[in-house]
Parts: sequence; C-alpha cells; structure tokens
Amino acid sequence: MRPLSVAAALALLLPSAAAGDELDPTIVHIECSEPGGTPRKGTGVVISQNGMVLTAKHVVLGTSPTRRDDTTCSGSLGHALAGKSGMSFQTVSTAYDAALLKYPGLVDAPHVQFCQVEPRHKRAEVIASGFPLLSATGQPSERKGILATIEPDGKGLLESDAATTSGMSGGRVTFTENGTLVGIVSGVSPDPATGYPNAYAVLAASRLAPEFGQFGLASDPALCGARQRIVPTVVDSAAPWVAGDDPLPLGMKAGEGFCYL
Repeated sequence: MRPLSVAAALALLLPSAAAGDELDPTIVHIECSEPGGTPRKGTGVVISQNGMVLTAKHVVLGTSPTRRDDTTCSGSLGHALAGKSGMSFQTVSTAYDAALLKYPGLVDAPHVQFCQVEPRHKRAEVIASGFPLLSATGQPSERKGILATIEPDGKGLLESDAATTSGMSGGRVTFTENGTLVGIVSGVSPDPATGYPNAYAVLAASRLAPEFGQFGLASDPALCGARQRIVPTVVDSAAPWVAGDDPLPLGMKAGEGFCYL
C-alpha cells in the first residue's frame, strides 16, 4: 500500500467540521499529563524532516523540575481537534524553558529553520502562532507584533508585543519577512504594580541551537540575510512596460507590494 502524504493523513484525522480548513503541518497541538492528572495543553513547532518538535519545557514537565516516568504527551498536526498521536520524549534544555518531542511517522516533513536575531531586527515584524485554550474552533491563532528587544536576557528571552495567551506556550514565533523561526512562545512578563502584561516573552531559538542542533534545529544563512531590493533599469522612459514584455526583476515576492492602473 502506498503511504499517505502528511496532508492526506491529516485530512483523514480531522473532524468533519474542520475538513475544509487549510492545515499548517509545522505547528502541533500538544497535551502532556500524568495518570489521573489534568492535561497540560500547549503548542510545538516542527524543526526537522523526521518530526522533531520544539516546545516549552513547562508544557512537558509542568512544575516538576524533572520529567516523571509516567508522563505522556500526544499531539496533532495543524489542528487542536484532530485525533492525537503519541509523541516520544527526546530531551529538555538544561538552561532554558524548552523541550523536544518527536511526532511519529513523519518523513521529509515540512519544518522551519531559525535565524539569529541581529541589530537590524529591532522593531522587526513577527508572528506568534499557537493554540489558545479558549479557542472553540481548534485552529491555530496568529498574533502579529514586533520585536521590542534583540538581545536575549539570562533566560534566553526576547520581548515582543505579539499578544500570546495560555495554550500558545511553545508555539512558533517567526519573522514576517522570511518565515524563519525567531523562537518559541515562553510566557508573559507581568507589570509588578498592576499585573497587566508588560511584555510577551520569546525564547530565542539561537540560544537553543548548541543543545538542540544535533536533533535538527538549524539555520540556513541563505534564508537569513537582509533582502536587497532590485530597482529595474528603464531603458527607455518613453516606452513603459506593457503586458507581454519580458518580466522586470523587482526583487519582491508574491503578496508584497501592490500595483494600480
């Protein structure tokens, strides 16, 4: 029997109400618990072709400093209401709020790579993605914001104003400009006086690479460089471009910019 593609397998697992949803195969809804305990719900992001999933340590361990032998985790790709598959524990970070699980049966899976945060990324637009606990649809939520800081603190955290919430812990945070991974949702820093959110924490993927690189967390320099716009050379300003002429290299991707008549 020919194996199903990832997309086909996901379509079979989803409830009928979500059959028309477009699934994102790089984001995972995760539930971890101990026998008789309340499941901890969070989010993960696929970082390798063989299904390694990066998530927050507190989703896997809860408040325990170490993993209990009876802790189990399961996940569903792209949708919180899809049937769950058992995920195998891989490792936790010794220094940061991060853990790795493995999603079963993935081969040549879509995955994301990370980019090092640089000075040019101050106020860069980012998108935080995850599964809020109070969502009734089971679809991942996408929250747009900017990077407020570019130098990780002692816990490896950057600040963002992309407003995340419970259930999105471990979710991916990506640069809008190229879709590469900045890090994962780690929590909220409250204002000590009011308790209101002061900043939303992003655990920088670059801080995790020394520990998790052997599991597939990688960066591609070709994806991370600053994009250079190409200004087309107009040979004859009196002869504007018309339909049927050779394409002009604008250095832009589909969906960027606009044109008008």
